[in-house]
Amino acid sequence: MPLTDKPRVLIVDDEPALRDLLADALEPGLYDLRIASSGREAIDLAAGFRPDLVVTDLRLGDCTGLDVIDQLRQTQPNIPAVVISGYADTAARRQASRRRWVEVLDKPLNIDRLREAVSQELARHGHDGRLRRRVDRLRQVARTINAKRKTLQSQLDTTCEQLTRGYRQLNRQMSVQKTLLAYQQELIAARNDDDVFRALFAAFVQQSGPIFGVAMVCDSDAELQLAGRFGVPRPDGQPFCLALARPVVEDVLVDPTSRHFEPIDRIDRYDEKLHRYLVGVSVLTIPLLPNPGQLIGLVVLYRKGEQPFTPEDIALADRIAKPTAIAVQKNE
Repeated sequence: MPLTDKPRVLIVDDEPALRDLLADALEPGLYDLRIASSGREAIDLAAGFRPDLVVTDLRLGDCTGLDVIDQLRQTQPNIPAVVISGYADTAARRQASRRRWVEVLDKPLNIDRLREAVSQELARHGHDGRLRRRVDRLRQVARTINAKRKTLQSQLDTTCEQLTRGYRQLNRQMSVQKTLLAYQQELIAARNDDDVFRALFAAFVQQSGPIFGVAMVCDSDAELQLAGRFGVPRPDGQPFCLALARPVVEDVLVDPTSRHFEPIDRIDRYDEKLHRYLVGVSVLTIPLLPNPGQLIGLVVLYRKGEQPFTPEDIALADRIAKPTAIAVQKNE
């Protein structure tokens, strides 16, 4: 590409006399000119020259001036053009007029009008180019701002989600703490094991809704015996409660920690007559140890209807297990 600040103009005509006339009319001191004698030569020249404007005869030996313009606009979509047409080229003139940024001049050629058209088209093209560049910059700024906005919105959404989760977790912790404090007060006022287990059961109902349960306490022979049954709206029968609780005793003796499980996952441990009642049942065991290795009782809580125990339930079980064991030991 020529190293010049002059507007680059490509002249295309298959008639030598008209080519010379056009070249003389467009003063070389004002423009950087290239001249082609055919459409093919014009296209080849334009590949390296990259003209700012094309002046072409409508009728060329190997194609039309419109063909040249269309070919150049595949790589330079906005390049303006001045087309020189004879009066007989009515249909071609109509085709040229349908294209944007094409000025049609009639033969015989008015040199002053040619110079004016070239000057005006270059000025308009320069203005349009600056406008397009400005619009492109504004679009790029808008895309950057929009991308940053989306990033900030995503970060804000993530922060809100984290804050919401944190708030819910804190709220659950406060709820557990509140329930625990109320339970401690109930234990202080408890006069017997029934009061203790009734308070424990009520704490879980208050914490997370309807629940069923079995309380067992060790007798003088260190054997776990049924001490109470609980349930909302009413406790299940004693045979069902014992049949549900006894298979877990061995696990508790091996690992005396609060744990949650689904009986349906351990179905082989239960009597076959009980199997159909275990669907949807969720169990939480709470071993009662006033001191490490000293098991004095066991509470087995369970829910029905596909309502498993939550992490908050297990946390509450861990927190109340020892105070409950101490209260039961005090009643001995």
